[in-house]
Amino acid sequence: MIRTPDILGCFFILIISLVLSFSANALSPNGIALEGQWDPEIGVVMPGANKAHAVDVLQINDPYKAKQLVESGTMIILDVRWPEIYDLGHIPGALNFPLNDLEEQEESKDDQKETLLSKITPEDKILVYCAGVTCHDSHTFASHLMKMGFTHVTVYAGGFEEWEEMGFDVVTQGADQ
Repeated sequence: MIRTPDILGCFFILIISLVLSFSANALSPNGIALEGQWDPEIGVVMPGANKAHAVDVLQINDPYKAKQLVESGTMIILDVRWPEIYDLGHIPGALNFPLNDLEEQEESKDDQKETLLSKITPEDKILVYCAGVTCHDSHTFASHLMKMGFTHVTVYAGGFEEWEEMGFDVVTQGADQ
């Protein structure tokens, strides 16, 4: 026979666990988004992307669509990974501009930022990528670009990892210069 205090104790522990779990998720910078844009045609909010910019940036989840955009030559491709990683392999035609460089230079007028901005205009179509689906640097970078007035910014969510897994062309340092 189950006693009433045992049932109430279990219910109390369950409620406390739920409150603590949701609180920790809400306070974590990498928490799972519980609401937002879940339409894969527009962009998907991914775990860890519970930031306001996640629903503002168009996201491509189809590697063939990303390949088509890259091959069309109509988009500027930005690789936001570290230069050392970029040199080991990147999507053909991609310019390297690490997220940390942009964040450090947002308030200053550094030559590298000026070089990037001299190559692109707010009207250009831009495709941003990083390592893969677990890397959110591309979303953060795209958000910064949008705050700077760029209106046609898209994120390739699969990033370089998916690109390489699909067997698409990869360029290594020196091969494209």
